[in-house]
Amino acid sequence: MDEAIIFRMSAFSEQGGRKYMEDVVDIKIEYEPSASSVEDYSKSQRHGEEKAETEAAEKTENDTHGRQAAAEPKPACAVWVENLSSEDISNNSAPVLCEKVAVDTRTSVAFFAVFDGHGGREAAHFARDNLWDLLKRQRGFWSKDHSEVCAALRKGFVACHHAMWKELPEWPKTITGLPSTSGTTASVIVIRGDHMYVAHVGDSAVVVGVKENDSDITLQALELTQDHKPELPKEKERIERLGGSVMKKSGVNRVVWKRPRLTHNGPVRRSTVIDQIPFLAVARSLGDLWSYDFYSGEFVVSPEPDTTVMKLDPKRHHYIILGSDGLWNMMPPKNAVNMCYSHDKMVGPKGMSCARRLGCTALLFWKERMLRADNTTVIVLALQERGGPPIPMHRDEIIVDMATGIDHVPYLGSHYNTYEVPKEEHEDGMFYEEEDMFGEEQEGWSCLEW
Repeated sequence: MDEAIIFRMSAFSEQGGRKYMEDVVDIKIEYEPSASSVEDYSKSQRHGEEKAETEAAEKTENDTHGRQAAAEPKPACAVWVENLSSEDISNNSAPVLCEKVAVDTRTSVAFFAVFDGHGGREAAHFARDNLWDLLKRQRGFWSKDHSEVCAALRKGFVACHHAMWKELPEWPKTITGLPSTSGTTASVIVIRGDHMYVAHVGDSAVVVGVKENDSDITLQALELTQDHKPELPKEKERIERLGGSVMKKSGVNRVVWKRPRLTHNGPVRRSTVIDQIPFLAVARSLGDLWSYDFYSGEFVVSPEPDTTVMKLDPKRHHYIILGSDGLWNMMPPKNAVNMCYSHDKMVGPKGMSCARRLGCTALLFWKERMLRADNTTVIVLALQERGGPPIPMHRDEIIVDMATGIDHVPYLGSHYNTYEVPKEEHEDGMFYEEEDMFGEEQEGWSCLEW
C-alpha cells in the first residue's frame, strides 16, 4: 500500500493593483470512497457518460445531499491545536485538546487548485464551485491505473467547460452587449497516497522543490507545467488547424477572436465583414466560449489540460507550489522553492507562512519595478518525512496527515488551526521571531497598499 503523505499547507491571495480580483483557490481534503461505492457509481454511470458536461446543472440537488451529509457526525483525528487569532498571538495561552471522536481508518484524497480568471470572475468562480465534483464523477478517476486517472482529469476539465454553456446567459454581457468572454486558467493537483496527479490549462503553474543530495545547500525547481502560450509550435498548429490564428498586440502573442463587425445585423454570410481581434494571451483555458468553431465543433482556446503524475518522496521533494502568474512573472521557480527552504530555516514558530512570504515578496517586486501588480495567489505544501523531526508551524498554516484524513479545511483568509508550537528558545540561534526579520512595522505590509 502506498505510504500517505504528511504536509503543512498555507495559502495567500491578494488583489494587487488590479481593479478586480479574479484569482480564486479551491482546497478540498476528503476521505476516499470505498471500493464498493465506486463500483456502484460506475455502474450507474455506464449508460450516461456522454452527458457528463450537463452534470453541473444538477448542482442544487447535490448541494442538498451535501448539506444532509454534513449534518451527520463525521470521524476525525484528535490533535492538540492552538487557534492563532490576533489576541492569541500577543499572549502565551495554553493549547486546548480537541474533542475526541472516532478515528476513521480510511485514507484521504486532497485537491488543490488555483484559478486565474480573465474577462470577468464568472468562469473562475464556476470552476472553483464545480470542477472537483465533476472530476470525481468521471469513470476511472478512482482507478489505480495512472493513465485512467489522467484520462478522467481531462474529461472532467472538458465537462466543466461545457457545463459553462448553461450559465453563459446569466453571466454579465460585455460592454458592447456580446455574451461574456469570461475564462480562467486552472492549475490543479490531486494527491492520493504518495502519488500526485497534475492537470493544467493556461499560464498558472505547479512547481516542486527537489533536493537530490543531502549535501546540497539549495533546492532544484522541477516545473510540472508549461504555460500554454499561443506562439508555442504545438499550440499554434492546433489553433490554425481549427481555422484560428495568432497575432501580436503590444508585443504579446494572442489568439485572434474572429467576430462579425459590431454594426452587422442579420445572418453571417460570405460577404459579412469579419473583424480579427488579437484577444487572449493563452491558448488553453476553461471558459472562453467565444472561441467555439462551428465548422469543426471544437474550441480554438482548448479546455483540454496537460496531465502528469509523479510519485512523491518527502526525502527528496520538499515543497509543492501552485501559483498564478502574479507570482511567476516576478519570481523564477528556483527562487521560489529556495525562498520557502530558507524561510523555514530562519523563521521561528508563529512566523509568517511560506505562502504569504512568497506572495508579499512578489507584490514588492511589482511595486519596485513600478508596475501595476497582478492578482497574486499562492498555495504552498511543505512535505514532511513520516517519523521525521517536528515541523515548525507558522501562522495561517495547518498540517495534514493523508493517512488519517481531515474533515474540512478552513477557507482562505480565516485563522487556521495549527499543531502546538514549541515555546522554548532555540539554543542554536537558527530561528528568529518574525519581528526580528521584518521590523515592527511589517504588520501593515506597505507592499499591499495601493
